[in-house]
Amino acid sequence: VWFERNLYMPEGKAALDYLHIRGLSDENIKYFRLGFAPNGRNMLKAAMARDNVPENLLVETGMLIQPPDDRGEGQRDPYDRFRGRVMFPIMDRRGQVIAFGGRILGDGEPKYLNSPETPIFHKGAELYGLFEALQSQKTLDKVVIVEGYMDVVALAQFGIDYAVATLGTATSNKHLQKLFRYTHTVI
Repeated sequence: VWFERNLYMPEGKAALDYLHIRGLSDENIKYFRLGFAPNGRNMLKAAMARDNVPENLLVETGMLIQPPDDRGEGQRDPYDRFRGRVMFPIMDRRGQVIAFGGRILGDGEPKYLNSPETPIFHKGAELYGLFEALQSQKTLDKVVIVEGYMDVVALAQFGIDYAVATLGTATSNKHLQKLFRYTHTVI
C-alpha cells in the first residue's frame, strides 16, 4: 500500500508519467496495484518503523538489504532494496503480496530488480499476473506466457487478461505444472 500511495504523491509524478506514456490507464494501474519506491536509502524503512513493522522482518522478506560486516564491528544498518523504481507487486494465487519487482526510472542497472528468494517467495515457481488472470475469469481457456511485468499489464489494458510472466527466468516445469492446474492451453 505504501508504494501505491507514493505513486500519487509529488515524488511519484515521474513514475506515474512513465506509466501513462507507456499507455496504461489509471484504472489498470490501480487494478495491478502498481506503485513507486522513492529514491532514498531509508524511506521504506522509516515508513515501516512508523507502522511498527519489525526491521528484522523487512530484512527477512528482502525489502531491506543487510550489508555484510566488512569491518568486524557488528551489524551495519540495513537499507531499502528498492529505490527510484516503479513497483510491481507479485501476488500468490490468493492475492497476498509475496514479493516485488521494480523497474528503474531512467538509466541505471539493473533495469528490473526482483525481491530475493525468501521463505514465501520462490522466483522459479511464481508467475506475475496469475492472480489477476484468475480474478478476471472463472476458468482460464488459455494462458499466454510473456516476458515481463509491463507485457502483462499492457495486454490486460487491451482486454488480453490471461497473460502471465515468469520473473526474469526461463519458463520452468514448476511454472507449467502450476499453469496446467488452471488451463489446458498454454501459449
